[in-house]
Amino acid sequence: MVPSPDIPKVQKAVVVDKFGDDFKVKVVDDYPVPEPGQGEVLVRLTSSGVCHSDLAVAKNYLGQNATTKILGHEGSGYIVKHGEGVDAERHPIGEKVGVPLISGACHDCENCEHDEVYCKNNKGFYGSYIDGTWQQYIIVRANMIVRVPEGADTTIVGPILCGGVTVYKALKRAGLTAGSWVVITGAGGGLGSLAIQYATAMGLRPIAIDTGADKEKLVKKLGAEVFVDFAKDNIIEKINEVTGGGAHGAIMIAPVVQVYSMSVAYVRNHGTIVCVGLPKAGQKMEFEPAAFIFKALKLVGTLVGNRQDCREALDFMARGKVTPAVEKHKMEDIQEILNRMQAGDLPGRAVIDLE
Repeated sequence: MVPSPDIPKVQKAVVVDKFGDDFKVKVVDDYPVPEPGQGEVLVRLTSSGVCHSDLAVAKNYLGQNATTKILGHEGSGYIVKHGEGVDAERHPIGEKVGVPLISGACHDCENCEHDEVYCKNNKGFYGSYIDGTWQQYIIVRANMIVRVPEGADTTIVGPILCGGVTVYKALKRAGLTAGSWVVITGAGGGLGSLAIQYATAMGLRPIAIDTGADKEKLVKKLGAEVFVDFAKDNIIEKINEVTGGGAHGAIMIAPVVQVYSMSVAYVRNHGTIVCVGLPKAGQKMEFEPAAFIFKALKLVGTLVGNRQDCREALDFMARGKVTPAVEKHKMEDIQEILNRMQAGDLPGRAVIDLE
């Protein structure tokens, strides 16, 4: 049996000092370490990703008014303490685990029977309504834990459990078969770079939309067959020409309504457009119903993958098929990371070291 490590009373954490367009974050070293309750475990986080939705929460971009000052939802680490009622053999001290976006589900409603992500009794998202993963210790419900595959690099687990599983689920929702063309917008960013890899591993033919030589180099290295520079190319013409009539599907990662609206012109008959990126609250897509009627298009949405999707997404990583392109940083770098993300100057994914 692995002995429980010494657990301090306080910890380092990154907190939001000011929400809004002029958001500010800072590092504190006296944030209380939480105590696990019934059915919960305490996890010592070793790293956490920084997601575009963290930026959205800091800016209150989506109008959700966060109820926590600790953001982040891409954490990984190991169990250090059990709450009452936790099966210690099933969840041993020292076990490497990942933290999912959804903090808890009832496992008893109609939604949970199909996909607990949409549970009507959802306990809240980490980093929006519950203290997130930009801290050294976090509470996780034992029945929501995601186990990390043996030998996996925990540094890259966090990005897989949010960005990775999100785009993996989106590709599954697209219902494409091997050899199909799939457009990925925002392809050079954190989610997009993962979507390129998952699409390639699933036998699809990715078309990457982004801008700049650095991002073109990145996405082609990751498996993109075609790069479309939205600042230089005629997006619709190039995609239709390369594919001989349009892509079979499109994964809309860039959170821009104009990008969504354009997709109907480069997706072929019977194609599927999957909504992933969240534009600013109140913005609306503009589509003519005729485009969907005469082309038999499908428009579907997806939030994030469930625990089974997480297992599958991690399996791709464990087999070396998907590796997040990460930049490693200290906790003190998060303000700079978010500023770069806002400027579109962050290829791949940023991960902070919490040790």
